[in-house]
Amino acid sequence: MELTVIQKEILSELINLYREKNRPIKGTEIALRLKRNPGTIRNQMQALRALDLVDGVPGPKGGYIPTSKAYRALGIEDEGDIIVPIYKNNVKIDGVKVIKIEFDTVSHEKSCSSKIYIEGDTKKFNVGDIIKVGPTYHNKIVITGEVIGRDDIHKILLMNVYSVCSIPNLKVSDIGNPLKYYLTPNMSLKEAAEYFAEKNISGAPVMENNNLVGILTVRDIIKNINKIDKKVKEVMKKDIITVDKDVKIYDALKIMNKYNVGRLIIVDNNKVFGIITRTDILKTITGELYQNL
Repeated sequence: MELTVIQKEILSELINLYREKNRPIKGTEIALRLKRNPGTIRNQMQALRALDLVDGVPGPKGGYIPTSKAYRALGIEDEGDIIVPIYKNNVKIDGVKVIKIEFDTVSHEKSCSSKIYIEGDTKKFNVGDIIKVGPTYHNKIVITGEVIGRDDIHKILLMNVYSVCSIPNLKVSDIGNPLKYYLTPNMSLKEAAEYFAEKNISGAPVMENNNLVGILTVRDIIKNINKIDKKVKEVMKKDIITVDKDVKIYDALKIMNKYNVGRLIIVDNNKVFGIITRTDILKTITGELYQNL
């Protein structure tokens, strides 16, 4: 694939901007960076799209994003970790990665199929295999379904889609809550239990002189149900798991799963900013789904 000098210049700037902003890039943004006419950028983008080096995202917040081919065309490493994996029967298939997903049919009520373009050996998959694709890097889309066909020449798997889910590309500070409810170290477990019941919560941080010193959950109280007069400070967990306010909710979920916790304290420059729970994230995911029904 032979690109012109201006095409290489535009593609390189698109990749740079995309890495910086982590969103679709407007043609005007590229024009401003390169000090070129927006019409020139627009025309060249059409050519780059025809070469499958650029994808267009419609809508007010749309723009252009580079495809995996764009990185290879310029000899740029695709950030190493930008690999969309594929699993067969819940086992990750090594040496295979997804490079493109196309929904082939979405108009039939009882079925939806998708074409999965891969790099690697399609013969590792057979009709009837249950596969999972994803998560994708930016939108964290995960697709599960059954292989119903295979094109070994063009490296395509045809998939009968069972489910599609996505975790919004939001920060924990976008959906977390200000720290309204908290305990103090010298409260008794009985007082803490009554506080949880009153506020309808299942856990809360422990604060002393505006400093975070621990966290207590209903589970901790249940474990000490025969010692309900104990002080919170005697039972609370002191190894507090926190996340910076700019961490994405997908990464927050991974941290929750890793440490088997249902809530994280959000911090900003080491000061308590708020709290986010697994329920907050699930409400956000299902809310985005149902508000469009």
